[in-house]
Amino acid sequence: MQAVVIEDQALMRDYLATLLRRQFTIPKVITIGSMAELEAREAELDGVNLILMDVDLGDGTTLDWAVKRSRSGALGAMVALSSITGTFPFKQLQAAGISLVHKNDGEAELLNVIRQAITGAVVLSRGAMAVIHAAGRNPTAPTKLLSAKELQVLAFLGQRLNNDEIADLLGCAVATVGDHRKRLMGKLGLHSIEEVIDYAIRHGVIHESTAAAAHGRRKV
Repeated sequence: MQAVVIEDQALMRDYLATLLRRQFTIPKVITIGSMAELEAREAELDGVNLILMDVDLGDGTTLDWAVKRSRSGALGAMVALSSITGTFPFKQLQAAGISLVHKNDGEAELLNVIRQAITGAVVLSRGAMAVIHAAGRNPTAPTKLLSAKELQVLAFLGQRLNNDEIADLLGCAVATVGDHRKRLMGKLGLHSIEEVIDYAIRHGVIHESTAAAAHGRRKV
C-alpha cells in the first residue's frame, strides 16, 4: 500500500505520516507541504492507494485539485482534513468520492474514516457532520447573510483571487465585483482582505474555480 500526506504544518504532517505507517504498515509515506510542491511532485502520486490532505494549505486549497483528480479516474481513496467552522461544499466532495474529517476529531475517528475510505466508502466524520448540521441552523452563517453572487465573490476572494480575475470568471465588470466585495464585507463586519480570506477559509466557503483561475491566481 502507498500513501500520501498533504499538509502545510510540519508537526501535523509528521504526525499523520507516522500514524499511517504505524496503523497500516506502510513502509514509506510521501509527504507534501504546499500546493507548489504538490504541482511539482504530482507524478509521484501515480498508483497511490490513499491521499490524506489538508483542504487549506498556505498557498492555496487542495479542493479543486482533488475534485479534478477524482474526475480524471485516478485510483486511490482521498480523505480531506479541515478545521471548518461553518458552511462547506461537502456535497461537492461527496460527488467526487472524497471523505471529510474535521481536525477536532480524535485519532480513533480519523482512523475509522480512513479505513472506510480505503474500502471505497465516502464518509463524513462525526465532527464534520456536527459542524455542517450546526451551520444549517446558524442564522449568522454566510449562506444566510449573503446573496448567491456575494457568496461566489467571497469564495473566490478566499482563493486569493483579485477583483480583475473574479470579474473574468463571473463575466461581469470589475466595478461590479468591487460592489459585491464591499457589501459582503459590510454584512460580515470584515475590514481588510486578510480578514475576508481568513473568514472564507474558516467557514469553508470554497468555490470550484476554473483551471485558468487556479493556475493564474495572484495575491490580492
